[in-house]
Amino acid sequence: MVPLIYQIVRFICRVLLGMRARLIVEGQEHLPVTGGYILASNHVSNWDPVALSLGSPGHLIGALGKQELFELPILGRIATAVGGIPVRRGEADREALARCKAVLQSGQPLIILPEGTRSRSGELLEGKHGIIAMAQLANVPIVPAAVIGTKTLGWPWRRSTVIVRYAAPIVVDRKIKGHEGRQLALDTTMHQIASMLPPTMQGFYKQALSV
Repeated sequence: MVPLIYQIVRFICRVLLGMRARLIVEGQEHLPVTGGYILASNHVSNWDPVALSLGSPGHLIGALGKQELFELPILGRIATAVGGIPVRRGEADREALARCKAVLQSGQPLIILPEGTRSRSGELLEGKHGIIAMAQLANVPIVPAAVIGTKTLGWPWRRSTVIVRYAAPIVVDRKIKGHEGRQLALDTTMHQIASMLPPTMQGFYKQALSV
């Protein structure tokens, strides 16, 4: 059952986003109906996890976020209440990894942004291997996603369009080991994300897609 606090926050976020933008969702049929999965997307704005959650069915979706966010008085409490998991960037945060694994194996989806940080330019950055390791550890698929239009949501008096796209799940072989194998799985995921973005946002993966 989805916690009441999550339903309330989701409703408020839907209203706030609706005041600033029109939300268009594509590929929702690719989202697994049951079981845990990693929702992997590009990251250009703090609105991205919100858009990804609103674009999916009403079940609980947590998100992996930087520790600093959870230390803020109000946002931190909200993030925790809706299933957010803090992670200390730049180090091996074993506690965060254990919590992510537990959430995914309990059948709950989890948003993990593979770039590891927000892209200031709006262009897709190189992905990190951590998302592949987590998919293997929890034995769950990765659903590539793309969010377009959230970067301009902070502009006052400007209503925009936010597009959320989901692609078919990618199953990561648990037998893959070593840098080369995980790199191939990561490239497959990132190329799928990039392919759903306009050329101006494909960034690090634009050249590979044009070949």
